[in-house]
Amino acid sequence: MIARSARALLLPLVFAGCAASRPPGAPPISSDAANGQAIATVLGTPFYALFKATSCFVSTVIVVPSSAALALTERPQRDGEREALHEGLGHNCFGSYVLEPS
Repeated sequence: MIARSARALLLPLVFAGCAASRPPGAPPISSDAANGQAIATVLGTPFYALFKATSCFVSTVIVVPSSAALALTERPQRDGEREALHEGLGHNCFGSYVLEPS
């Protein structure tokens, strides 16, 4: 039962990786490199998603209290500092959680 569920979850990732294409304007690569890239994209996506989710969580734990603490201060640059914190959090948490081909 667990193996069937695992296969059902991994199957869409495999097909998504196979359908991945190179970015527009990227130089051509050999067929061996393309095959290796497809395998790395498919197998690397779960790791990439895990690492990105972890960095998002850690960033949230640091940014949210820091932003709140800065809001309580009278520092002249506090708005810019808070904006920089929020920008970093947005960079770490938003965007695709799928490993894109290079």
